[in-house]
Amino acid sequence: MPLSTMNKILLSLPPPALQYSANLISFYFQHVRPHQAMVRKHVRRFILLLLLLNFKSLPGVFHAKMGLRIAAVQLYSLRHRQNFRIKPTETSVVRERVWFDDLDLNLHFSNSSYGKNCDFARIKYVTSLFGPSVLPLYPMRKIAFALGGSQFWFKKEITLFQSYEIRTRLLAWNHKWFVIEHRMYTPSKSEGSSSRQQQEQQEQQTLCAIGISKFVLKYAGGLRKNKTIPFLDALEMVGHNVKELKILEAKSDGGNVVLWPKDHLEFKSFDGWNDRGAAVGNALELSEHMLAQV
Repeated sequence: MPLSTMNKILLSLPPPALQYSANLISFYFQHVRPHQAMVRKHVRRFILLLLLLNFKSLPGVFHAKMGLRIAAVQLYSLRHRQNFRIKPTETSVVRERVWFDDLDLNLHFSNSSYGKNCDFARIKYVTSLFGPSVLPLYPMRKIAFALGGSQFWFKKEITLFQSYEIRTRLLAWNHKWFVIEHRMYTPSKSEGSSSRQQQEQQEQQTLCAIGISKFVLKYAGGLRKNKTIPFLDALEMVGHNVKELKILEAKSDGGNVVLWPKDHLEFKSFDGWNDRGAAVGNALELSEHMLAQV
């Protein structure tokens, strides 16, 4: 707006309004304008601080972390010349640390953060088990996988800056679904050790939460595209030896198999469960029962 036009507007104002405008302009030039550079500097610092406190939630960070975990698994496969990194009965481990954008209003690890970080555990476990055959951009992709549901039980809070690890392993399967278990642990050293070396050797971990995820496997291409692949058939497709798992499946009731080490929990009478097989539909109740026993 030209200066002459501004002057005309100001001169057309009533005397009280003109005086107020003059005082406001005078205040700006005397007190605000000299500090504009400093204000901009502090605003930039504040914005930088916000980005730093929430960097795990910035656009692209989640997918970058997911990609790095997938790349690590595939580099392992290339280096050792095998399609998979772990066997069906082995455990996959993901380690993380709680940051500001993981917290809820109580300044604890939020319930939504459990699911978000278990995505890393899920993708690492599935790619470690099936190798590049399940990757969407892999030219020789054979298998597609989809998450059918998940549920968590919380036992102990995880606080800011605390490190934790997610251990993922196979829990159950039937002709359509396979179920994996996530256990979240935080480190806690045992007391009463006589030396630092003994403390490190006797380092224990505290169970904070248990979650389970249910997956279905589909053919990724060809005439059978989008048709369900039985879990053991998919394992055989990528080169796993499933002889022992087939024996368990043959002994199970209706092809529903649950794997669980005997030394963790022995069921006396819990809705028909035993230590080697039961209905996959009750896997959620099993995890809840296990959490109560730990």
